[in-house]
Amino acid sequence: MVEIIVAKHAGFCFGVKNAVRLALDHAENGACYMIGDLIHNRQVVDELGSRGLKTVDDADGLPEATPGDKPKAIIRSHGAPRSLYRRLAEKGYDAVDATCPFVMKIHDIVEKHYNDGYHIVIVGSAEHPEVKATNGWCDDSATVIDENSDLEPLKKYEKLCVVCQTTFDGEKFEKLSKKIHKIGSKTVEIFDTICYTTYERQREAVKLAAECDCILVVGDRSSSNTNKLYDLCRAKNDRTYFVNSLGELDKINFPRSGKIGIVAGASTPTESIMEVKTYMGQEFGEASNEEFINAINNETPTGYREGKSVKCTVLSANEDGIHVNLGGKNDGFIDKAEACEDGEYKPEDFPVGSVIEAIITKKRDESSGCVLLSKRRADLMKKTDEAVNQIRNNEIFEMVVKKDTKGGLIGSLGTYRVFVPASQVRLKFVPDLKKFVGKTLRLRALDINDIEHKIVASQRVILQEEKDEKDQKAEIFWDNVKPDVVVAGEVKRISPYGAFVSVDGIDCLAHIDHLSYSHIESPSEVLEVGKTYDFLVLKTDREKQRVSLGYRELQPHPFDKCMEKHPVGSVVKGKVISVLPYGAFVEIEPGVEGLVHVSEAAAAYVKDINEVLHAGDEVDVKVMAYDDQHRKTTLSIRACLDEAKPVSARAEKAAKKAEESDVYSEKSDNNVFANLLKDVGDKQEEKAEKPAKKATKAKKTEDAEKVETDKE
Repeated sequence: MVEIIVAKHAGFCFGVKNAVRLALDHAENGACYMIGDLIHNRQVVDELGSRGLKTVDDADGLPEATPGDKPKAIIRSHGAPRSLYRRLAEKGYDAVDATCPFVMKIHDIVEKHYNDGYHIVIVGSAEHPEVKATNGWCDDSATVIDENSDLEPLKKYEKLCVVCQTTFDGEKFEKLSKKIHKIGSKTVEIFDTICYTTYERQREAVKLAAECDCILVVGDRSSSNTNKLYDLCRAKNDRTYFVNSLGELDKINFPRSGKIGIVAGASTPTESIMEVKTYMGQEFGEASNEEFINAINNETPTGYREGKSVKCTVLSANEDGIHVNLGGKNDGFIDKAEACEDGEYKPEDFPVGSVIEAIITKKRDESSGCVLLSKRRADLMKKTDEAVNQIRNNEIFEMVVKKDTKGGLIGSLGTYRVFVPASQVRLKFVPDLKKFVGKTLRLRALDINDIEHKIVASQRVILQEEKDEKDQKAEIFWDNVKPDVVVAGEVKRISPYGAFVSVDGIDCLAHIDHLSYSHIESPSEVLEVGKTYDFLVLKTDREKQRVSLGYRELQPHPFDKCMEKHPVGSVVKGKVISVLPYGAFVEIEPGVEGLVHVSEAAAAYVKDINEVLHAGDEVDVKVMAYDDQHRKTTLSIRACLDEAKPVSARAEKAAKKAEESDVYSEKSDNNVFANLLKDVGDKQEEKAEKPAKKATKAKKTEDAEKVETDKE
């Protein structure tokens, strides 16, 4: 018995799937061209061509765009130089970018470091389209090297930036990196840009090559990564064969026992892998097929299973129905009500000896001893068999689980029995399969046996693909989403403190403080659930999986609009927002407030600003100055007023009170300067009075003495 083992990481990678999906989508929508082969697989390229997609070598091969039309050109998964995007725009074409996200990342690295003065080094094949595209992001100035290159010329560069072709051999790249570090350049930055799925694919291929008696590498010989898989497997196992078509399998002398491994490149379609797997299964048999057959055969102790589709030969037909032979000791009977889908039964339509297909409805009828069948149900089931044709191209289908059995779950798709092995139900082992009975599973066919109408299917492969895609998106997200980057996000949910936004499937938070420059009570005043907006990334925390977004930061600031609308010298009607001892803040535009200093609050001096202004008052103010750097505005009420006319009755009353008071009097107890002058004056008067008093006193004494003398 030969065991067939298919590598888990076989077939289309994420980038190739995305490219093919984009191409198929645009093939249905009108005129579209491919710039070069979308991927390195002739079968896929020819299929796209049959859908109406034309391939040209470069932008110069595109026909001129008709004025008013906007034809599309697809950028291949390997990427394109920067010049191609410009050329497409010049020719009036919209670029549909199918570049692999991992290749895009390399372009970003190269462009940035090239602009920063680094010399770019690309590890890979100089003739590979991905390498050529990457070189186009540094004006084709890069040095392309591989494991056999002389590194001596690199010594003349002080700053080196090293990137790698995504499908390059990981082990060879590691050795090259160590050599580059030793060449003596002052600054060397090395980026391991090999796609991680390439690592996994290569690692798994080497492991299978060591374990299996024979290895089949399925793919196109023009594919770089498929050729690398072949080289890696061949180094471990001499019995390694490159398979581009089923015809090549006939030339291989396979072992009649042991293990045969199947690996495939990233550009190999799943149907090619399944063709090889099916061929090998039919030729040698395989464990999964055997498991499926055993599970089905163990369902019932007899070959006459209710619901089974069988071919039978007509023995006779009369007004009651059709008697048939099932090929065994039991005959069958089809009631006239179960003979035709449209209900118009005619015995002459079923001549003796003709073969018909019917569904067993009862294993044995007690009265007649016959197996009861329904041709009507079989005809209906044939229609549903069209669904089986749709899943041959790796399409996902749904199935309601009818029962569990030892080793898996059983259901049906049309006339085909579907078996889902226990190992293919979930990503992890499921100890109890009974809970899935009656549930709907999303499945992909692993093997379709048209002779026995049996399908082996898996839900696990779908879940794994979704997980891998989610992980890849998350990896790309965290590598590219940094502070100050603008991202598009869909608002998923509103809360009192902000909006939860989905960016490439990652949940982010836009806090209410960063939604509007003016005060809002709820994020719903600015954003709407279900709509997509541009946001500015404010802060990221990869460890805690948190991203803070800002919306208002991308909106024009109200202060800038206000400066244009109300230049210095303008008179504006505003609303008093708050009053403080040193002045009042007046809103002249939503979100823009200016300060009216206490000295500018009225035509005349006011001791207490609360006597003339209160929060909520509407006043005319004059724009005196703007501080653009600190976004501050200086306003004046006094400048708007005629000095003969106080701003209001309240201001008039305050001014009158100021005039009648002793605020400006030197005798005022509230005027410190006046009190000081008063003290000085009093002391000077006292000094002046002392001599006068002495003179007066002396005079009085002299006069008294004279009087006394006269009396004597």
